[in-house]
Amino acid sequence: MGVVPVGIDDEDLKRIDLLVKRQAFRSRNEAIRKMIKTILSESVSDDQNVDELVKSLLKLKRAGKEPLVLRLNQTATEIVASGRHASVR
Repeated sequence: MGVVPVGIDDEDLKRIDLLVKRQAFRSRNEAIRKMIKTILSESVSDDQNVDELVKSLLKLKRAGKEPLVLRLNQTATEIVASGRHASVR
């Protein structure tokens, strides 16, 4: 296992200490390691899913097939904006 020195601001450190105190973790080290693993696993799996989708779409395109046809009543901007408003609620 490698060791990486990391600077953490006082406010974040207090929050980590609170998690340790509440017995969610045995130590700061365990808490930080778990947080890093969680973020990395989420990021990698999201990237892999997108990468696989793009590869599939490109394969269909090279085969002369239209991989994706959207017929929408709204513009892409309107759809994205409506999704953002829904997530704010």
